[in-house]
Parts: sequence; C-alpha cells; structure tokens
Amino acid sequence: MLRTHVTGRAYLYTWIALSLLSLVTLLASLADFGAWDLTIALAIATAKGTLVVLFFMHMIEQRFVNRMVLILSTLFLLILVTLVVSDVATRAAVAQ
Repeated sequence: MLRTHVTGRAYLYTWIALSLLSLVTLLASLADFGAWDLTIALAIATAKGTLVVLFFMHMIEQRFVNRMVLILSTLFLLILVTLVVSDVATRAAVAQ
C-alpha cells in the first residue's frame, strides 16, 4: 500500500534537521574526539543521508519492495566494507 505524499511541512522539518546536522558537523569538526572523530562524522553523515533518501528521494512513499532494494544494497555494502577492513587488519598482523 502506498503512503500519502509528503507535505510541505515535512520538507520544512527535514530541511531544518539537515541544517542542524550540518551545524553539528561543523562543531564536531572543531572539537577533538580522538579516535572517535571518524565514527562521529560517519554517524552524522549517515543521519543526513537517511533523511535525504527518505524525504527528498521519496523513498518513504514507496512500497516495501522498493525500500527492500535500498536496504539490501546497503547491507551488501556494509558486508563488503567489513570484509575489506578485516582483510587489511589481518595483513598488518601477519606482516609483523
């Protein structure tokens, strides 16, 4: 079943949330979180990307099957990145 169209108010709230997340990105870039810098930056980028995909690419209005394609492709990407990171980590351990 298709959902109703996103209203102008939802676009406004999404734009405000994206603006606030951009401000948080700026403030996080000025702070020193040590080893957590990359994790925090990726978490903020993931939140912004999710908002863009859901509202501006109208994924929230689509049927579940269409959303499943996006979910599965993201899952496969995460698996690929995990395998690459684990491969690089084991190469450094073996070389020592």
